[in-house]
Amino acid sequence: MHTFRRFSSQLCVKLPRRLVKHPLSVKRCMLSSENPSDMLAMQSAKIPKGILGQPTCHTHPHMIPSGQLTCGITQQEYKERRDNLVAKLLEESVHIHKSHIIIIPAACKQYMSDKIPYVFRQNSDFFYLTGCLEPSAILVMVKPVLEDSYKSILFVHEKDSHAELWEGPRTGCSHAATLFGVDEARPVENFNNFIHRIVSSYKPGVVWYQNESPPNPGIHDSVRSALRIGHVSLDEPLTSLHQLRVVKSAAEVELMKETCFIGSQSVNLAMACTKPGISEHAVSAVLEYSCRMAGAEHGAFPPVVAGGPRATHIHYVANNQILNDGDMLLVDSGSQRWLYNSDISRTWPVSGRFSKHHRILYELVLTVQKRLIELLREQRPPLDQLFDHMCRLLGTHLQQEGILPKNIDSNDLIGKAYRLCPHHVSHYLGLDVHDAPLVRRRVPVRTGMIVTVEPGIYIRPDDKSVPPEFRGVGIRIEDDVLITDSDPLVLTDACVREVDDIEAIVGKQSI
Repeated sequence: MHTFRRFSSQLCVKLPRRLVKHPLSVKRCMLSSENPSDMLAMQSAKIPKGILGQPTCHTHPHMIPSGQLTCGITQQEYKERRDNLVAKLLEESVHIHKSHIIIIPAACKQYMSDKIPYVFRQNSDFFYLTGCLEPSAILVMVKPVLEDSYKSILFVHEKDSHAELWEGPRTGCSHAATLFGVDEARPVENFNNFIHRIVSSYKPGVVWYQNESPPNPGIHDSVRSALRIGHVSLDEPLTSLHQLRVVKSAAEVELMKETCFIGSQSVNLAMACTKPGISEHAVSAVLEYSCRMAGAEHGAFPPVVAGGPRATHIHYVANNQILNDGDMLLVDSGSQRWLYNSDISRTWPVSGRFSKHHRILYELVLTVQKRLIELLREQRPPLDQLFDHMCRLLGTHLQQEGILPKNIDSNDLIGKAYRLCPHHVSHYLGLDVHDAPLVRRRVPVRTGMIVTVEPGIYIRPDDKSVPPEFRGVGIRIEDDVLITDSDPLVLTDACVREVDDIEAIVGKQSI
């Protein structure tokens, strides 16, 4: 039994029977075959045995099912992603009749002080194409102009007993090609000579490389000096890569279901542990603990745990105040499982009961959110257009409740609504919390995309444009939504959001 399935059931909050939400089914990516078990056995045979530089189905069967390179993803899917990227880059007419050299670096280790590293987090673009979790690796794909196929070369750190004594095992070149399904593996120390030789050999050519803010500054000078050889141009591959990443495969959707369920249950548990007198820090600790216990590596980002007027600061992450009776608590958190992220916001009363005016604001935001999710089905609008809808809906409802004046025109109303909710209502979600950032939010949503829907209202204590009983409150409701061919699927539906359901669990469990 895998970690996710074992611990997620243990951490489910004990809700009234009518509120119990069961985990979304955890289905594993199966290769098409008349006998899937035989195909999985063949895939497993390709994974080298022994202790390598990252978990495998042989060393960590409780984490990675047989036949998969990383949890949920096979070697074949990673290869298909590389194939798709090469094909997409070859479509660029400006580079016709050129050789193509594609360089995608891994992330480097980052240090918090001296020799103390941060927890390593792989570069999402590199991971998407390789499944490799080792730092400072480099993927190079070479497509000569006169050949139909390309060659994939992965540069990794070679085996080194002294380094491995301190840092843990490495895969090394002897196993990397087999483990990651590439054509060849070489030591990272050879990259400089290799890139100069390959650029010299394939002219005219185009080097596809992230020149701005490169993830591995250590190879930047090598790439830039190779470009000075002549008859070689530079282009960036990430726009095309993010267009692939933004549409999720079936296997990615299953991983997103898992991380969204984990994140949902962690927020439910945080609600259940909330009482007047505890600290925001304690709630933050519940979120972190419950995510990790359910199979996430850690939280998706530093959570917002903002009580009372602190919720009007959208990125409040100090989380160091005491929660008081009468406060509303805004939480924005998520979990990361195998680099895939959830992103959830909920707001609830610290006392366990909504006041009259808090309930008006909360139900207003919830009504807007539900309508926006409906619009994703009815119109499939671009996310920028969804934001325009949010401003109009918020303005109309605030006016109907008497929170905004009734004697203002529609344009002014939209402006006032924007002032009360100055952040965007949606972003793409996946390997990054703000996923595929080079895909503009002006393109219509399509099947396979996962987006957030997160309207909010933030009324500062000194905002005299609204009645005093509504001041000093921040409310946001955020869910993660999969676009399908039919109705959108709310992946975070296990996280309670109705007023009665919230009141049924807040404060019902001790920390």
